[in-house]
Amino acid sequence: MTPHTNVAVRIKAHNTPHHTDPADANEFYAALGMLSVAWGRLEGHVTGNLLTIMTVQGTTQLPLKWDNRLDLWRKVFRSVPGLQPHKERAVALMKSIIDAATDRNFAAHAVWEDFELDAVEPTMTARAIKAKKDATIEVDDRRITLSMVKRALEECNRLNRELAQFTNLLASLAPPPASVLRM
Repeated sequence: MTPHTNVAVRIKAHNTPHHTDPADANEFYAALGMLSVAWGRLEGHVTGNLLTIMTVQGTTQLPLKWDNRLDLWRKVFRSVPGLQPHKERAVALMKSIIDAATDRNFAAHAVWEDFELDAVEPTMTARAIKAKKDATIEVDDRRITLSMVKRALEECNRLNRELAQFTNLLASLAPPPASVLRM
């Protein structure tokens, strides 16, 4: 990430797939799509846990910013006696999810350039363009390989599996509403 002044940034408008894509481009596209779905599932899982916490605490404002989500998460694991022994692990997991969210946001909002045709595996440059408060533009180009996307997918799925143990702990605090059908 290098700050520049008065730099022209070229952005190509390609269709996907593009005629210049390598033969194995679909594997990259598929992995990126799976990563997007996995992140949606993980974020939904986090949101479900936050809704459970809100029910237990009687709060009504769902935090949208990750820092505020962490505050609510930390608060419930600090204040509820049955959760206190798990606080350290629970907070560490939520911090890991927040750290990974930065990469997810990059992948979801990047301007994807052409594939590198001489790369050993499908590889693209992804460009993030961010307007800063001081009216400058920050450009962050990253070389993204298929292996990197697959590792991010594995990490996302691992975090989702790890979150399940805390989901079970939280669920034990709030029995299902009486309107839920039981078999």
